Amino acid sequence: MLAVLSGALALISLDNTIVNVALPRLQQDLDATTAQLQWVVDAYSVLFAGSLLIAGSLGDRFGRRRVLSIGLLVFTVGSLAAVFAVNAAQLTACRALMGIGGACIMPSTLSILVQVFPDRTERARAIGIWAAVAGLGVAIGPIVGGLLLEHFDWQSIFLVNPPVAMLLLVLTLALVPESRDPDRPRLDLLGAALSAVGLIALVVTIIEIPDAGLSAFTASSAVLAVASLLGFVWWERRAPRPMLPMSFFGNRLFSTAIVIVGVVYFALMGAMFFLPQFLQLVQGMTPLESGVAMLPGALGLLLASVVSPRLSERFGARRLVMTGMAIVTIGLLGFSSLSPSTAYAFIACVFGLMGIGLGLTLPQATNAVLASVPTQRSGMGSAVNDAVAELGGSFGVAILGATMSITYRQHIDAEILAAGDRISLVPDFAVDAARESLAAATIAAGQIPRNVAVVYSEVAGDAFVSGMAWAMTIGAVIAALGVLIAWRYFPARVEIVAE
Repeated sequence: MLAVLSGALALISLDNTIVNVALPRLQQDLDATTAQLQWVVDAYSVLFAGSLLIAGSLGDRFGRRRVLSIGLLVFTVGSLAAVFAVNAAQLTACRALMGIGGACIMPSTLSILVQVFPDRTERARAIGIWAAVAGLGVAIGPIVGGLLLEHFDWQSIFLVNPPVAMLLLVLTLALVPESRDPDRPRLDLLGAALSAVGLIALVVTIIEIPDAGLSAFTASSAVLAVASLLGFVWWERRAPRPMLPMSFFGNRLFSTAIVIVGVVYFALMGAMFFLPQFLQLVQGMTPLESGVAMLPGALGLLLASVVSPRLSERFGARRLVMTGMAIVTIGLLGFSSLSPSTAYAFIACVFGLMGIGLGLTLPQATNAVLASVPTQRSGMGSAVNDAVAELGGSFGVAILGATMSITYRQHIDAEILAAGDRISLVPDFAVDAARESLAAATIAAGQIPRNVAVVYSEVAGDAFVSGMAWAMTIGAVIAALGVLIAWRYFPARVEIVAE
């Protein structure tokens, strides 16, 4: 049963990053801008986060296995539709549908796990495996995507999903028991609508501001986000059966743990957005090579997640979370120091450090979230954990992506000026492409003479690395705040305090 639940989780976690290695190919085949590429990545996470709370409530009321099964079906439909997308907008819509399916899958797997592992020690170890699979799926996504893109078109990264999802559906119906809240709580539809609208509007604002600035659209989306989220909090304090009881946030363990989860995914997904582009477009790796290049991170995360529960029993949860977040901070600082000529040995070491730090932290934070909510509300607890993870990932891509875009555009003109006569023969269309994004510059480089294209690519690559350095530095600062939060608020030991 744990294998089936972990397999379902691996499927949706892998889809968080499998698209990343295809971004250069999508830019070329779908004529997508950088903002559109961000939406292809973020649509999955945004709809995932926006749908998680209602999905958790549906599981608690109607049955977690039933919601898991529905999620696998929706995920399959979205994957099949993505194969036939002919532009970035259609692909974004398909990714959004897949995100809704994933929102039904992820909290169901975790809440079912809580039901079948009531013992504190067994639950911690099961969550360690669950977290290892979640992180491993995120980490190996680029490898699987690179392997597929080495031999097939970009559509292949979506065709791999349906057969796996259908196999998992059969195994779920055969092996996984049904469970639900015995009180069968009524659905809080108003709370679900307010939370979904607020979260989606918030991330839309962050993504669009770098390109659109403070326009009527971004101002409206910002106002909608604030009004919806404030309305959600107001309603949940007064609802007779709130979807998300605000009293949960009065529990220091719950609040601290979800902040740590958000910080971890902020760092992970932000880094995963840039690194495939750096490896492919700056260092010249193929999609498969760039995926394999991330393997040290996947291995580090897997091993650390598996041993994290045992280390926690010996050294305490607080020390482990602080150590893990400190290692993540060091890893992000390492990535901020990359240059176009950085040796892969250094990159592999940094990947490995990042994986170890994430693997030490995630099981402890997830276990703390679930230990602080009543077992019968495990669907909601799981949904909050997963919503914060997805929202943290979306913010990582949006905020660090915006930072990179702004600093890239600031540096590209300086790099062009510094190149002087070496780049004077570059056509105007290629200069304009370089100012848009590194991916656009890579496409343009294939349309100009080779002797000029070499210098042109160097200029664009240098500007990208400068922008990435600033983004990774900001990520490191956020991760360092996670260390301080864990030191101040995370308990030495995590106990199941609410049944």
